[in-house]
Amino acid sequence: MIPSEPSSLSDIPPPPEPVQWLDTAAIEAVYHSLAPQCEIVLAEMGRILSEYVEKNVPAVQVKSRVKRLPSLLEKVHRKHGTLDLAQPLPVLRQLTDLLALRAVCPFLEDVDAVAEAAQSVFEVFEIDQKGEGRSFSEFGYSSTHMLVSVPENLQHDFPILANFRVEIQIRTILQDAWAEVEHELIYKVGAHPLNTLIRRKLASLNATLVLSDTIFQEIRDYQKTNISDLARARQNFLEQASTDRVPVLGPSSRAPTASRRVSQAEIEKLLKKGLNAQIAGEMEDAVRIYTDLATLSLDNFTLSVVLNHRGMANEAMNRHRDAATDFSRAREADPRNARARINLALAWRRLGQLEDAERELRETIALKPNSAHAHYGLALVLNDRQDLSGAATACQRALKLSHSFSHAQQLLDEIQERLGLESGNGS
Repeated sequence: MIPSEPSSLSDIPPPPEPVQWLDTAAIEAVYHSLAPQCEIVLAEMGRILSEYVEKNVPAVQVKSRVKRLPSLLEKVHRKHGTLDLAQPLPVLRQLTDLLALRAVCPFLEDVDAVAEAAQSVFEVFEIDQKGEGRSFSEFGYSSTHMLVSVPENLQHDFPILANFRVEIQIRTILQDAWAEVEHELIYKVGAHPLNTLIRRKLASLNATLVLSDTIFQEIRDYQKTNISDLARARQNFLEQASTDRVPVLGPSSRAPTASRRVSQAEIEKLLKKGLNAQIAGEMEDAVRIYTDLATLSLDNFTLSVVLNHRGMANEAMNRHRDAATDFSRAREADPRNARARINLALAWRRLGQLEDAERELRETIALKPNSAHAHYGLALVLNDRQDLSGAATACQRALKLSHSFSHAQQLLDEIQERLGLESGNGS
């Protein structure tokens, strides 16, 4: 079809503006002068963190890096204009990832231990649980990110870096591997949309890595339990030898359960099968698989994970009562399973048991104070109970832990609007 002629010169669209490529000479000069100082500061902060962490988590690797110049310039071009670059130092101070430490841990439990260590030795401005708000059907890396200040002694030695922030990333080995591969596959390639099949494959792979981290932690817990059992058995033996009493039976003397025993490989296979069914939205199949798993001879940690996921599948089918039962049993199997406890509280909320839900969430926050989801869940319950001030505070705490938590921000906006209306009506 031939386009129609423009009716007047004013109808002719103007030519597109030429792409303006910023003159970054000034910022490059400042970067080159700062980089050696940044490397010294990061090396010292890495040493401080490593020494503190070694007391409890000896296998943690702490790495440091100053953001590479090409990556920095690409970010500056996206976020800043020509006028900003007239004063390059303030621009660099705004970059929260110019200076970065990364702590890579063997096990999930180590992530919390390293985060607590970092809070003990550095002044923390922000904690963000990357990936915590992501559903099981989405893919992406999980990581704990913290923004901390440069220690005072290093500020004295390098005053130009006094107002810079240092990002600390804390991941398991598998989370770190996934982040590196995901960066190569997605971010470096560019904004090319992935089709459904590829997204499902990535989600399945991510689920496998999450499961692997869970299994590694399970093995670790099993080893710790065995060491404790052996110590108790040895103590019992020594007591018997010294007092000639009847031997005290240890955990290994318990009567066998009626559960069917299978290999660890079969358990892992069923777990992966159940996760994949959830990802595909086949909730009935997921419930059936998790029910089969629950009949096996599982340790409490794994049983809690299985029951929590069965509860999530039941919740997705609006079986709130069944879901609450599953989450409650998951909590009984492993009281430290914070996800199961949060899910239980939210199931109780849907069933109208607001007092029980609030109590459970407060206990969970005492157990895991850095859980953004626990604070958000408490905000939902307090909002239902018309405690708007308490709900707003809980939202703010969730956002402090995870500033990209959109649901918490949306709820906070709604609460503040209601509080403003009530204040207006009161006046």
